[in-house]
Amino acid sequence: MSPPRIIFVNRVYWPSQAATAQLLTDLAEGLAARGWVVHVIAAGRESGVRNGVVMHRTGEGEQHRGLWSRTFNYRRFTHRARELLVTLAQPGDVVVPMTDPPLLATSITAAMRGRGGAVVPWIQDIYPEILTAHLGVLSALPFWPVRLKRDAAWQAARRCVTLGAEMRQHIAAHGVPAERIALIPNWAPKELHTPPSAQAIKACRDRWQVADQFIIAYSGNLGRVHEFDTILAAAERLRKRTDIIFLFIGTGARFEQIRKRAETRNLGNIRLLPPESRENLAAALAGADAHMVTLKPAFDGLVFPSKLAGVLAVGRPVLYVGRIEGEIARLLAVNECGVTTAPGEEQPLAEIITQWQKDPAHCRKLGQSARAAYDKHFTFAHALSQWEAILQQAAALP
Repeated sequence: MSPPRIIFVNRVYWPSQAATAQLLTDLAEGLAARGWVVHVIAAGRESGVRNGVVMHRTGEGEQHRGLWSRTFNYRRFTHRARELLVTLAQPGDVVVPMTDPPLLATSITAAMRGRGGAVVPWIQDIYPEILTAHLGVLSALPFWPVRLKRDAAWQAARRCVTLGAEMRQHIAAHGVPAERIALIPNWAPKELHTPPSAQAIKACRDRWQVADQFIIAYSGNLGRVHEFDTILAAAERLRKRTDIIFLFIGTGARFEQIRKRAETRNLGNIRLLPPESRENLAAALAGADAHMVTLKPAFDGLVFPSKLAGVLAVGRPVLYVGRIEGEIARLLAVNECGVTTAPGEEQPLAEIITQWQKDPAHCRKLGQSARAAYDKHFTFAHALSQWEAILQQAAALP
């Protein structure tokens, strides 16, 4: 039996450098290379075919200029994506909506009702619970109707795909049978599978002008769900250690807050750099001696920091600031590739950084374990095979 036709729906896709755009581009092109017929509905103006994937653009870009602009862009994309899907979808198709915009699967499931196709939501984050975690428990009541519609979309899906065990438990708690929930972690970008050369790493560190200093890096989105106060407090404790540098590589909602805190406190050991391209990402990640991964406890189980896979791929140990009994903390402990501190524990964090700086052999051992954890859990080849199995199963179900 020939594989079913796959239609992905997400606001961002190539050439966007957004995280979900990169993941979707990898997966769509990987499936196309294995003989699947793959279509993508995304924002932008250049439709056509790239690397075997047929792109259908909704006609607008991905940039926002504030909350109202973001809301308008989300609504416009959702409306136009539904229109495209209605004309494109055929009986037997498998439609995979992601979560950009949030709750996209709710609208896509409604559009596919009665069309003879399967819907497989790819759940990167869980809304509206994320908004409730931001706004407080009293905000849950106004979102109740939205949650009911979201739950109905999940329950109607042939399969739901999510990123972590705690996210899977959350989805199951909302009425989706456990056997219809697949766990496929986000993978590291394919460019990270082959370790960068020593020359490339040196060139990156030379560009940063860090010489032989010990580098603690945070690379990726500086978002609202991430915990930075503990890192900044640890940096303040280590401000006199000129041999230790904290690098923040990326952009996001918390960028200005971090910059202002560093300036106000006169923290010369903190540097902020723009995001790296995928071509330079391997050397940039490997250029650090260790990496920070953070998540506020309120968002544990609602999102899963995809930057973790990239850090493990380049063989660098992880300093995680988050819930000590959470899924990421357990992963680091079981694989012996990092240490977890709770938010507010800046002194233990500073002490760990100092210990690692003094013991490069221990740091290298943790890094080797990190790469082994990547090979076990986070390779694209493994994820691609899992996705093929899920899509075949979804197409075969009544």
